Amino acid sequence: VVPIDVTSNIPNTSAIAILVKMNPLPLSSHFEFANGATADVSVRLKVSQTSIIRAVAKADGKFYSTQKEVKVTVGGCGG
Repeated sequence: VVPIDVTSNIPNTSAIAILVKMNPLPLSSHFEFANGATADVSVRLKVSQTSIIRAVAKADGKFYSTQKEVKVTVGGCGG
């Protein structure tokens, strides 16, 4: 289980999605925000193997993304 925190400082962020490339179902979570809400989420995801984790934010009809590789090792995870 890997803790993931995502915050968007992009004005008018209306949604954030988190995807784990190597999981059987890559879309791990999706959050929508009411007008004026702070776009900040924290989740704990099961990651079965080393994978790219990507966060996608939607703001004013445009999409922005970032990613990081999370390495899964015996007995825990490393970044």
